[in-house]
Amino acid sequence: MKAKRYKSIDELGKDLGVAPERVGIAKMKTKLKKRIIQEAKTKELSAAELAEISGLSRIVISGILNGSLLSVSLERLIRLASALELVVDLSIKNAA
Repeated sequence: MKAKRYKSIDELGKDLGVAPERVGIAKMKTKLKKRIIQEAKTKELSAAELAEISGLSRIVISGILNGSLLSVSLERLIRLASALELVVDLSIKNAA
């Protein structure tokens, strides 16, 4: 059996029965996580240093850096981004 290829996360979410708003949140979290990781690497900060400057636990930081977003809220990601001196800007558009 050939595996189905998806053109977007939205298409995958629809097939899995995931609510569109949850797919949107997952996309925002993923985009923010990638930028946080990029900035942390640029500034050569360790997980311990990120925990210290953000006030988040090392366990949370390690989870974020290792790709786990299941129990990480947007609020925590924004707090970490702010600690890295990043500005998070929310953009709202009409659905396509």
